[in-house]
Amino acid sequence: MVESVLSVGLELTDVKHRTVINCCACCSTAAGVMLAGLVSWALPNWKYSVSFAALSCFALFFFFRWFPESPRWLACRGREQEALAVVRRIAATNGSTVPPFALQVIQTVGKSKTDRRGFLSIFSSFNLVRNTTVLVIASSVHLLAMYSLVIAVSRLSANPFLGIVAQGLAKLPGHFMVNYFAARFGRRWSSVGSALLAALASLLIFCLLTEHIEGAAIVMATMLMQFSTVAGIGMVNLQSIELHPTCLRQIAACVEFAVAGISMSSLPYLVLMDDKRIPFAILCALELMVAFSVSFLPESALQRLPETLRDVAVFGRGQPYWSWKPKPALQYATG
Repeated sequence: MVESVLSVGLELTDVKHRTVINCCACCSTAAGVMLAGLVSWALPNWKYSVSFAALSCFALFFFFRWFPESPRWLACRGREQEALAVVRRIAATNGSTVPPFALQVIQTVGKSKTDRRGFLSIFSSFNLVRNTTVLVIASSVHLLAMYSLVIAVSRLSANPFLGIVAQGLAKLPGHFMVNYFAARFGRRWSSVGSALLAALASLLIFCLLTEHIEGAAIVMATMLMQFSTVAGIGMVNLQSIELHPTCLRQIAACVEFAVAGISMSSLPYLVLMDDKRIPFAILCALELMVAFSVSFLPESALQRLPETLRDVAVFGRGQPYWSWKPKPALQYATG
């Protein structure tokens, strides 16, 4: 549900404001984690706490009427007039008008069937397969690390409810870090830095447990790790949305989270080991692998993003590996 809302929200946002929208949307998850800890503390009976979470989901139905559908998706489904209505609504919000040829463009998009091949579209080019594979690995490792901390909090903290609240609090600066560094230094190296920081935090927890140091030091270390993993997953989500064209965005997100869900089935076996240090040694190694892998993803900041499978097959070619601050592509700069 979170991925679907974020995907459509970023489709309706221009390139310059995608990081801001991503930050605002993801900060709600941090608030939800903190609320989950406080509600579970106030309602220790699991039936009441789960019922509260279920009832909270019904509040979403009151906001659907304000959330527009993706115009490109509507056009691809033959609903051109609805797509045009959404485009006009966006133009009115931005204080502009829709050009007279907008309907013709929408009809052209709707008639195009070359990009509608479903799941098999992922294998349409080596570039797309490579990017998707790297993003699948990064999502799986970051989510595994994130939820490992949630499960391990009962073994590392005297008060597990406050431990979860502290981890939720650490998510907020993580999302703001994604917004700042992704906009200033680009997506690629910011994603690498997040994974390296998560590996360093895992190593720190491993050392603290080795020296039998607990209490506030462990809580601060878990907050640092939660901060870095949240920044990492936020960056990977942003890269996934930008590196996949609209026709493949939701399919790629489903593949990433499906594989991540399978990997998270190992959570109890990983976290609940007799030796509490081993899980963090494993997570440290996995985060280092992610840092190395995501460094080969193309930079998508300030670039004209791929719209078709043909675009994504060549996207990122010619970009130097040892580049720092992203520079606008010629097409982006000239509009």
